[in-house]
Amino acid sequence: MMVLERLPPSPSLRSLVFGFEERSAHFGQTSLTHPLPARPDLFIEIYLAEAYRVSHRRQDFERSPQVGLVGPHGVGTTRLLMSGEIKAFSIRFQPGALHRLIRFDMNAIANHGVAMADVFGRSSNGLRDAVLGAADFAGRVAAAERWLGNILRDARPLDRIDIAGRILLESGGQKRIDGLAEWAGLSERQFTRRFAAQVGLNPKLYARAIRLNALLKTRRSQPQATWTELAHAAGYADQAHFVRECRDLTGSSPSAFFADWTRIPST
Repeated sequence: MMVLERLPPSPSLRSLVFGFEERSAHFGQTSLTHPLPARPDLFIEIYLAEAYRVSHRRQDFERSPQVGLVGPHGVGTTRLLMSGEIKAFSIRFQPGALHRLIRFDMNAIANHGVAMADVFGRSSNGLRDAVLGAADFAGRVAAAERWLGNILRDARPLDRIDIAGRILLESGGQKRIDGLAEWAGLSERQFTRRFAAQVGLNPKLYARAIRLNALLKTRRSQPQATWTELAHAAGYADQAHFVRECRDLTGSSPSAFFADWTRIPST
């Protein structure tokens, strides 16, 4: 059983942080692989016990850095290998948040993760030490918020690219990209280029990843719903369209991926 704790950010950080999470599990002498779909998430993850081992594009599993920065993924070929005691604290960011903080080109971490120090330099040590020194989840959230508050002072203001990413998240990936580009006052080509640099994926792929993840989460909470019902509700043209998207973004059929993805139950 994977135990999940969540807390929202304080009001001063809501423009930057989506939320804080902590996952805990004990696998003993066993190990379990867990597939991941293409996904829109941007997060920092700090391991308090065993780190995940990660395989990208069916390569060998490699141990994650103790403090990792993970960008959004437009491919579904990532797998996690979990063993021993797992305890991972994560800061989940709003679209464009990293670019706002340090003007970082998000194309550089799309589809993989890196050590946080590779991007933030030595300032990442302050976050690591504060989080590892806290006694509990609430304390780790407070420590992370203090660190974020210090660097938020130099962040650039929200712009329409950042807001467009949020609109896509809130709509379940069902907003037209040409309409968002027009709203942002850009050509679709300009909008696509800037969105990828600030968010990490081009907007169409980002929307596709959002829509698939929203459908999978709905199926998990509503197991009685059929794939056809869920596909229509998520805005797919028909079930065949959804099946093609699932194969593109997970590498498997919906039923096969979902069975593998849900092998680790969470509270």
